[in-house]
Amino acid sequence: MYNIDAKGLVCPKPVILAKKALEEHDTVCIEVDNLASKENLEKMAVVIGLNAEMKNENNIYTITLSKTESTKLDTEKSEAYIIVINKEFMGRGSDELGSALMKSFLYTVAEAEELPKTILFYNGGVKLTTKGSPVLMDLKKLLQSNVEIASCGACLNYYGLTESLEVGEITNMYEILKKQQQARKVLYV
Repeated sequence: MYNIDAKGLVCPKPVILAKKALEEHDTVCIEVDNLASKENLEKMAVVIGLNAEMKNENNIYTITLSKTESTKLDTEKSEAYIIVINKEFMGRGSDELGSALMKSFLYTVAEAEELPKTILFYNGGVKLTTKGSPVLMDLKKLLQSNVEIASCGACLNYYGLTESLEVGEITNMYEILKKQQQARKVLYV
């Protein structure tokens, strides 16, 4: 059995740690200290066909995940996909929550087994590729993993951020359209 101490970590980190460990181990025991992580680990177990046993002691949840004959870990790669990000926040409503969601999303993408071919940034999304962005570390990790990071030059210019670009290359609308047309799947965030 492989043990993971994920106390103090918020989702999606515990789920990602568990899934990665399950690629090499038949049984994984993970400790979390928040209800959202506990529930997401239980949902993951149902979706990919794991046995899950849960214990709660003083709000420390210990979840033991074991592979079964029906476990599907999605180790097969699908066709290349790209991600399009057109704002610095994920969703609508609270900008503070939206910023946290975008940070969590890009961390999850950077930790995923199947990486996108390209991430395209335009309009307010270009702010994520410039100095001071809270997601630069994850974007740089993606770039090092051969994920193309491209920001709209007109958008950078509009926001006065051309000189502040920290990660990736400058592109144009022609290339943005071309990459979307050539992709097997496009995810809009």
